[in-house]
Amino acid sequence: MTDKPTWKEIPTSWAPPSRLGHSLSVYGRTKILMFGGLAKSGNLRLRSGEAYTIDLEDEKPQWRQLECGAFTGIGGQNAVVPPPRLDHVAVSMPCGRIIIFGGSIAGLYSPSQLFLLDPSEEKPSWRIINVPGRPPKFAWGHSICVVGGTRVLVLGGHTGEEWSLNELHELCLASKQDSDP
Repeated sequence: MTDKPTWKEIPTSWAPPSRLGHSLSVYGRTKILMFGGLAKSGNLRLRSGEAYTIDLEDEKPQWRQLECGAFTGIGGQNAVVPPPRLDHVAVSMPCGRIIIFGGSIAGLYSPSQLFLLDPSEEKPSWRIINVPGRPPKFAWGHSICVVGGTRVLVLGGHTGEEWSLNELHELCLASKQDSDP
């Protein structure tokens, strides 16, 4: 850390369309994944399902659109990409994978789906994580964090019917035995 913290802009020759309600997640120590948001397209503002990456360790950091496919399970049953969204949450796991949950979406989609992406794969593909138990209500504007590398916590949000949620939910990604040294 420097003696005197200072803001500075990171110049790039190209940037994705301006947006709000997107997420930024760190992976691989110096790489950033930007996903979703309400993106500007001409005079329109549209929900986005696009993913972009930038490596801050590069001499001249550059944004790149990440071409993400859908993971195809047996018989193509699991082929899916997250629908465009904004005000979702994203969290980076210690292994570099990123989990996306919630957000404001259009259309009829399963509201409690968790999407997983490993942006460091040669051909990144989205996967749905099927988790038993009672998930948080589908919401947007909520918060998320990882505790101890294996516990994902989700708090609050807005469902459209209820203004403000105060429910705290936990998703354990490893059993206690798995995480003990």
